Amino acid sequence: MRIILLLLIPFLFFSGCAPTTAVKTHDPVFFPTAPTPPRVQFLTGIGDSRDVEGDGAEVSLFSMTAVQQDELKTFTKPYGITAHGSKFYVSDTLAGTVAVIDLRQKSFTWLKGNFGPGKLIKPINLTTDKLGNLYVADTGRKQVVAYDAEGNFLKTYSSAYAMKPVDVAVDAQRVYILDMTQNKVLVFTKATGKLLEGLGQDSENPQERLHLATNMALTEQGLLYVANAGTGSIIKIDRDGHVLGSFGKMGDGLGQFGRPRGVATDSKNRFYVVDASHQNVQLFNEKDQLLMFFGNPGLPLGSLNLPAGIAVTDQDLDYYQQFAAPGFELEQVILVVNQVGRYKINIYGLGKMQGIDYEAYYRGVMERRGKAEAEQDSKKK
Repeated sequence: MRIILLLLIPFLFFSGCAPTTAVKTHDPVFFPTAPTPPRVQFLTGIGDSRDVEGDGAEVSLFSMTAVQQDELKTFTKPYGITAHGSKFYVSDTLAGTVAVIDLRQKSFTWLKGNFGPGKLIKPINLTTDKLGNLYVADTGRKQVVAYDAEGNFLKTYSSAYAMKPVDVAVDAQRVYILDMTQNKVLVFTKATGKLLEGLGQDSENPQERLHLATNMALTEQGLLYVANAGTGSIIKIDRDGHVLGSFGKMGDGLGQFGRPRGVATDSKNRFYVVDASHQNVQLFNEKDQLLMFFGNPGLPLGSLNLPAGIAVTDQDLDYYQQFAAPGFELEQVILVVNQVGRYKINIYGLGKMQGIDYEAYYRGVMERRGKAEAEQDSKKK
């Protein structure tokens, strides 16, 4: 018996190696489907820390049983997401915390400063500034809580009344807080936390006033796009509070919304809207014209399941390229939160397939559409 144990010890010792994360392999899932040229590919998904850190386990020589090398970290009810560099942050409303994930470093941790004055209660949406500081809208605290790039607590932003902050955006000088209590975007100075003004109620058109607004995005040009669940539309507001119009309406047609949630823009001025009712993401150009949608239900992989937050980034593309199909070159990475299902984060890539003349294809589509419309008009006459 002693000889058998001696022979087992080297095996047990070397089996406790560090976890590794392998690139997941599956048949490519593209949107739109063939024969239309692909523009979005589902790259991979994250359900818990094993999808980031790996499945590594070590064996205790004393208990002679396998023990998990790192504590399994899971989501309870995730909602918001934001990206900065190789990291992205996910708020968990029920767990009262924020996950900090770095796929390149195979790291999944909880926000370090989530205790004491930085303790979160019900974080819902979040964003970062150019320095990597994190801003979290917490409906439980009725404040926005700020942390530095290392996750240490910095300060809070709040108003004199009990606001309900459901989203936050920042630029170099200001912090914009979407307040569901007064249906306004509250503007604070970034340095001092002083409340300056409230935006979003100046339009004479009731369809362009904020009502049950849930999410927003701030563009590099200083425009705020606000998801207005009360009207099923997206409201556009400039930094001075002028309502510039809206697009979309309640419905199930193309460019319409059932329950708009997360909104995001990319570096090419394209605009993304998550619809929790249609369970997809709709993609628009800078003229508010619908380009495509993706993530729709019914697929073995790549479908969204009660989606909420979204983040779009063109940083760290070389890392994500390994998940793409051969020849599909990524332009943007799209991170979408699912509140239920196997994957709580779906990761997509916006790109183009080498060897396809996309402009020629789109011109052909428009020409055929024009001919069909002309034929229909002639028949009516």
